[in-house]
Amino acid sequence: MVWLLAVFLIPVVVAVLLFFSAAEDFWQIVTFRIDLSRLFGDLVHVLAIMGIGVLAEIFSIFMLVRNFL
Repeated sequence: MVWLLAVFLIPVVVAVLLFFSAAEDFWQIVTFRIDLSRLFGDLVHVLAIMGIGVLAEIFSIFMLVRNFL
């Protein structure tokens, strides 16, 4: 049951982390005050969050399948 909950909550947590990570950069793009070096620096953070989220999701799906089989 815990793994089923994890499968559904991990994408939500990743989406919230990405929202808070990109909120200030989005506002800079909207107001045309964009700093490209900061934008590329934050891109690394976004890719890291996505990578960790994908790994966590794969692991939780694996554990969910393993528990049911």
